[in-house]
Formats: sequence, C-alpha cells, structure tokens
Amino acid sequence: MKIKSVKQKSIVKQFYVYFLVASVIPFIILVYILFQRTTGAGIDVAQINPKVLLSIAVVFSVLGFWGTRSFLVKIALLSNKLTETTFDLDRIDKKTILELAKGEEEGEVTQLAKVFSDIIINLEESVRELKVTKKALYQILSRIGKAVESVDNFDLVIQFTLETIVEALGAKRGVIFFLNEEKGILKLKALTGINKKDVPREIKLGDETVGWVAKERKPLLVPSLDEKEGDSLFSPPLISTPLIINDKVWGAICISGKKAGLSFSEEELGVLSNIAYQIATSFENAALNVRVEKVYFETISALALAVEAKDRYSRGHSERVSKYALKIAEFLGLEEKDLNILRDAARLHDIGKIGITDEILHKPGKLNNEEMLLMRKHPQIGEGIVKPLKNFVHIINPIKHHHEFLDGSGYPDGLKADSIPLVTRVLTVADIFDAMITDRPYRKALSIAQAKKELEAMVQAGKVDKNVTGALFKLVEEKKLN
Repeated sequence: MKIKSVKQKSIVKQFYVYFLVASVIPFIILVYILFQRTTGAGIDVAQINPKVLLSIAVVFSVLGFWGTRSFLVKIALLSNKLTETTFDLDRIDKKTILELAKGEEEGEVTQLAKVFSDIIINLEESVRELKVTKKALYQILSRIGKAVESVDNFDLVIQFTLETIVEALGAKRGVIFFLNEEKGILKLKALTGINKKDVPREIKLGDETVGWVAKERKPLLVPSLDEKEGDSLFSPPLISTPLIINDKVWGAICISGKKAGLSFSEEELGVLSNIAYQIATSFENAALNVRVEKVYFETISALALAVEAKDRYSRGHSERVSKYALKIAEFLGLEEKDLNILRDAARLHDIGKIGITDEILHKPGKLNNEEMLLMRKHPQIGEGIVKPLKNFVHIINPIKHHHEFLDGSGYPDGLKADSIPLVTRVLTVADIFDAMITDRPYRKALSIAQAKKELEAMVQAGKVDKNVTGALFKLVEEKKLN
C-alpha cells in the first residue's frame, strides 16, 4: 500500500496501517524466522545476516513511527491553534488552518480544518458586515446629533433624520407616520424618495405595514419576493418598526427598496429599531415642550391681562385688537394659520410694556424724547419675552413690528413696504384704530369718523396699508366690529 493512499484514509484506518507496519509485521517476520530455525525447514536462517534482520525491523519501525507521528502532529497542531485563542480573528493562525484545509487527504484532520476554515471565512465576512453596519449607524447618529443641535424646527429634524437613514442603509424610499391615539390613525409626518401624492396622508391603526407594526408593537422585515422589485411605498424588500418609548407608541417608520437589489438584513433592522427609539424620544420631548410652552404662553397672557387691568385706559385693549384684527383678516380672506397667528400675537402684542415704568405708561401729557425712546423699546422687550417659545415663533414678527410703517418711519427696525408681512400690517391697523377710539392719558377718545379721517391721512402718507384700512372701513360701515 502506498503511503499517499494511506494518508487519504481516516485517522483510525491510518493508525491500524501504521501499527501493522511498526509492530505486527516485524513481529510476524521474527516469529516466522524462529519457526524456520526450530523446524529446520525452508530458509536456512543461519545464512541470514543479523544486520539485515535488524535493518528490516528498523525500517518498518521508522515507517510506522513517522506515519503515526504525521497525523498526530496535525491533530496537535490544529488543536493548539484553536485552543490557544478565543476566536479573536486577529490572534487565530489562519494561515496554518487554511494550509491544513488545502490538503488532498479525506481524513478527519483535513475535514476538521476545512470546517474551521469555512467558519473563519464566514466569521470574517460577518465582521466586515458588522463594521459596515456600525459605520452606518455611527454616521446616522452623528448626522442626526448635529441636526438636533443646529435645527430648531422639529419637522425639519424629522425630515433630515429620515433622509439620513434611507441614504445610510442604501434604501430607495422612506416614511415616518405619527400616531393620533384618540382617532386611531397614523398621520404622515415625513417622506423621501417617493412622490407625496403616492403616499396616503392617513392610515388606520392596523392597516398597511406601518399600521400593523404600530398596532402589534413589533418590527417587520419583508425580503425581496421576486426578481422584479415594486416601486410603491410598501413594496418589498422593506423594514419597518414602531416608534416606542416608555411603553407608548408614537408612530412608525418604514423604509423600502434596496439600491443594490438585495433584501435588508436583520442587522439593518436592528439599526432602524435603534434609530426609531431616538425618534420616539424626540416625539415625546417635542410633545412635552409643546405642553410646557402652552403653559408659559397662557401664563404670560394672563400676566398681560393683569397689567392691562391695572390701567383703566388700556383695560381690554388686547382683546379688542384681537377681535378687530381677526375680522379684518377674515374679510381679506387670509388663511386659517394667519388667523391663528393674529389671535395669539394680538393677545401679547403689548406684553413688552411690562418693562416700562408706570410713570411713563400713565403720564397724562405727551412723552418727552427720553421717555419716548424708553416707550419704543416695548416691542423689543415683548420679543424677548416670547422668543423662548419655539412653537410660537410665528408670533414674534407681529409683536416686534406692530409699530412699523410702510414708509420706514416706524420702530424698532424702520422696516419698509414688502419687508412688513400682511399679518403684521393688519395688527398695526387694528392696534392704531383701537388706540384712537379709546381714552388715553394724554387725550380723549376720537369718534369713528375722526379715526377714519386720521387713518386715511396715514394711508395718503404711505404709512399704513390701503387694503387693510379699506377692509376696516367696510366692516365699520356694515357694523361688523361690535
């Protein structure tokens, strides 16, 4: 039997062969020679050189020893390389294991080496994929962190977050829906990679992919089902997960389509779930901020009313200005959001007067230059009071600029014409009108006719908006301002 053919056998068979070569065969030869010497038949043993017999025994012993040692060394080598490490890829002697696996032998050592070779290759591939995933996650978190620090608009942060996730995970489309628990519906909050008209604005809880994950509170991975990938929002491959924090569901996120034409992995679903938790946290914080700011807004509104109540001349002024401004805005056909801005801004347009002394506010005569400069600071003081309210940022402009005139002669910034929004122009006219027709410390109230004449003069001088005053005059004529 050739040595090469022996090496291709199993460890047990190799042991049997080499045991025979090293021990049994020399023993049989010796027994045979002794038998011949005893019987005197056959070979003349006396003529055989003892050195020859010794050489034969040595040769067989060496062959047996070397053959047995060869496969035992392989076992020991493989065992040592595997036991001296805890599968740290940087410490494994991959070269030795791969060389053992390349052998042509069919025995257990070669097969075992091949198994571990495959494990190493798969492990290295998994490590590479994990590094890519970790890198993607780091990039996502880094970009989102910067966005949160630099962007005050919550909707912009959510939109930017979604775009970053879709890009980092190699997806084509993505959406985030916000849950309205009272109505049991999910409302579209952000989308990317798909036309807005192709996405439903509302989805019932339990319907579609996002509705299912939000209702079941479970993430979902749908692999690619066929070679031809769909282009709709919920076409596989896709991954989706609910936005949950403190056992409360805030909505759901779903990304679909794969630029590389592959399915999403469990690791990518894990990344999306981690980001979903951060998004849910931001939703919770935003809701908390809204509640806090509403309390703050109501507090300063009550404070403004309290300040007005102390002065018989200004008592009820903000409420009347709000009523006039809303009537004018409705007559001009302004949108609902503008009406809301006017309502809130009118309530607080004079809140800055809290910072003006009573001596100036209640002075019976005209103010001198120094006192007038102090009085003209109240819009800026009001801006400072309202500025912390990020969810009421829309009312800052009307509050700060309700004393600006179209010709640039107003204060505090001397704005002109188009730089003054229509909402602010409406508030300005409503404020001036109420101030004219009510008593002031320095003069008696004007009649409606006198106030109209004064406003017409201001229109001629290019100070106030002609269309706004025209709407006011029309409402006065139709007696719709009462």
